[in-house]
Amino acid sequence: MIKASKKVLYIATKESDYLQDLTYFGLCQVLGQSNVIDFHWNSKFHIPRKMYPRNLGYAGLGFDLSNYKKIKQQIFRSPDWSEISCVFVAAAKPDCIALYLKISKNIPASTPVVFIDGGDFSAIGGDLLRLNCGDLLDSLKKARSFDFIFKREMLCDQKYAKNVAALPFSIRFDQMPDLKDEYKYDVSFWAVESDPIRTKALAMLENEFDCRENLTIRNQQFKKYARKGKFYLEELKRCKVVLNFRGVGWDTLRYWEVFGLSTFLISQKPNIVIPDEFIAGKELIYCKDDLSDLIELCEYYLKDTAAREKIANAGFLKAKESHSTEARCNYLLKTLRSSLGLELPLRSSLGLELPE
Repeated sequence: MIKASKKVLYIATKESDYLQDLTYFGLCQVLGQSNVIDFHWNSKFHIPRKMYPRNLGYAGLGFDLSNYKKIKQQIFRSPDWSEISCVFVAAAKPDCIALYLKISKNIPASTPVVFIDGGDFSAIGGDLLRLNCGDLLDSLKKARSFDFIFKREMLCDQKYAKNVAALPFSIRFDQMPDLKDEYKYDVSFWAVESDPIRTKALAMLENEFDCRENLTIRNQQFKKYARKGKFYLEELKRCKVVLNFRGVGWDTLRYWEVFGLSTFLISQKPNIVIPDEFIAGKELIYCKDDLSDLIELCEYYLKDTAAREKIANAGFLKAKESHSTEARCNYLLKTLRSSLGLELPLRSSLGLELPE
């Protein structure tokens, strides 16, 4: 067991990266914000500049705004390696990887380095190729090897090294609107056509139910969405049936948002590893991969209100227990304890230390 302080260094991208942001917030919940040192200081974690979902990592300043000296120390400090128990390289984004490569030789050999790959591609660091940064990927392979890797798009039918574990998105329950079940829409799928399965689904749906009226239609553009930020979540909550299909990656925010809102979900089955995954028929409904039963399932659960609401509630309870940001980070830290002997505390939402 590695005896260490509670402090971790969190090397992050300045760009939007949902897994990085959710994990940062979860680590702050579990370890305490003062023990999660973002490097370099990332304003979006501390200042409410963005609306949902660009604010998934926002955790507040974490220090007294009136203390100018303290502010300078927080923003401009360099790592004190004697107090760092673990380094997280939190995104497969060019600026994050470049910063890690710049300081990698300074990291003590005894300090484990953990890579959080929240990219859409199944290969480790594959998003660097998508972003035309193959040179960074080559440099990464020549640098110090990561001690452990958490992978969002960890495919069920692909083999990975022993030091790789799944880490899908999670749910920030504090950002989920608390609304009563006042239904406004029947069936919705508000999404861009980033995969052929989405195009097929929208072509089937746009003239069914109330889809055309609620804008479940072809050729949507993210920047022209009628529903954004908190209003988007409120509107999602007002749907009787929400649908989910893969985008560039299998893991979508929508998949988790629906559970966080206690709304009913029909989904394509994700082909990624999900720890403590939801149970089909009990906590969500899967449609067939060819969508041949999609319309029939929508019709059935629109009529059977009791079954629909029972499944939605069961999914919500499972999500609260196993898929909140806090639960996901307890899973992450437990995995690192088991694999690396890294002794970082696990904590419940009540601030109580959990058993190992």
